[in-house]
Amino acid sequence: MKEVIPVIHNVFSVEVVKQFAKLSYGLGFNTIVISKPTGAAAQAGVPEAQRLALKRGRALVVLGGIEDLMDLLKPSTLLMVTARKYAREEFDAKKLLNELEKGSAAIVFGGSEPGLSAREIEAGLPVHIGIDEDLGPLGFAAVVLYKVFEEFGRGRAR
Repeated sequence: MKEVIPVIHNVFSVEVVKQFAKLSYGLGFNTIVISKPTGAAAQAGVPEAQRLALKRGRALVVLGGIEDLMDLLKPSTLLMVTARKYAREEFDAKKLLNELEKGSAAIVFGGSEPGLSAREIEAGLPVHIGIDEDLGPLGFAAVVLYKVFEEFGRGRAR
């Protein structure tokens, strides 16, 4: 299946999980992944996100970590969104569209401060959004996912 899959990884906050799901589904993404949810995010955030997924006819996948993401969903492209100081390459939605010819793509956002660890970033291609400030998980997700939404065209299946 050739689609872009938003992933929130290592998340503790119920509100971050809920807003990530709302943002992703609202922009038309069919599947989202919550990777390594802990504490309240796992206990209350995941059920809320699942409820939203079911109401909208979308899919929600909950996994134990990045390794499970790679093993089970097998994305051909894995982008790790991080602050500019940790990535040389800027996110490019046009390039991502071309990469989808090879298979699905996962875009991973760190779900808690300070974001993704150095080891997690190494699992994929680290990309930044062209600004120096750390916008946090929802800020990064809003910018990147909207760029994907614009590039793919409004209303096209993802």
